[in-house]
Amino acid sequence: MPIDPNNQNYFSLDEQAPVAVSWWKERRYQKQMLVVAGIVVGVGLVGYYGYQMYSLTHVDSAKVEQANTMLTNAAASCATESDPKACEDRARADAARTTAQPSVCKGLSDTALADCVSLIAHDTADANACDSLSGADETACRDGATLAAANAAKNYGLCAAIVDTDTKAACQSQLLNAVIDAGQCSTYSIPQDVCDYPKTLAAIIAAGNPQGCLQLSADRQDGCSDMFSSLDQDHDGLSLLAEYKLGTSDVKADTDGDGYTDGQEVSSGHDPLK
Repeated sequence: MPIDPNNQNYFSLDEQAPVAVSWWKERRYQKQMLVVAGIVVGVGLVGYYGYQMYSLTHVDSAKVEQANTMLTNAAASCATESDPKACEDRARADAARTTAQPSVCKGLSDTALADCVSLIAHDTADANACDSLSGADETACRDGATLAAANAAKNYGLCAAIVDTDTKAACQSQLLNAVIDAGQCSTYSIPQDVCDYPKTLAAIIAAGNPQGCLQLSADRQDGCSDMFSSLDQDHDGLSLLAEYKLGTSDVKADTDGDGYTDGQEVSSGHDPLK
């Protein structure tokens, strides 16, 4: 059968068949490979740098050596204990906290490890000490460290970084007076009535009249009444509420000046006003 040069399958015998080129030799793929390699190297350098920074910040070789010495000394005494492992774990936790080195906590069980690292983070008020933990343990550790840092610096603003709602509320409550004293209520968008409460409460207490509690909002009246029931400003054995009902002085322990405190007279059945 004669060859038809118009046939699509026809090709000249003089032409060479195309030679396949490996994909990795093509320039466009080579460029892509270089980009990927650059990213991998970059990530590796960042990770290495981060690890070095962590080591410099959290690992003090002298402190670690001190901890190792403590553990060596503890090993001898723990060997005679009924539960040597439990004894060694306690010694490790103590050594880690004493030297403030989270790395010394390694080797403890998961719960003990989290407690060990968290105590160090709280003691040092350094949330970065929690880096060796993960998940809920790391979050709780960071919250505790942040709470400690906020209290140490009297910085209400640091409370915002706390994740746990109850811990955040406790942080803000503990530092509220510091904010009020510094006149920073507007800075942190704290309602004015909240900022005025301590001063208002102090004025009610100073007046010695529990009826003054009624001027407060409903959610604060019980707290105000509790203050009258528990406070004894003149240390005579009678609460402010009792002084109010009896008509005795809440700033003078012996209202009638007979040598006996108001509380002594009431307890013995005498009139503290005569």
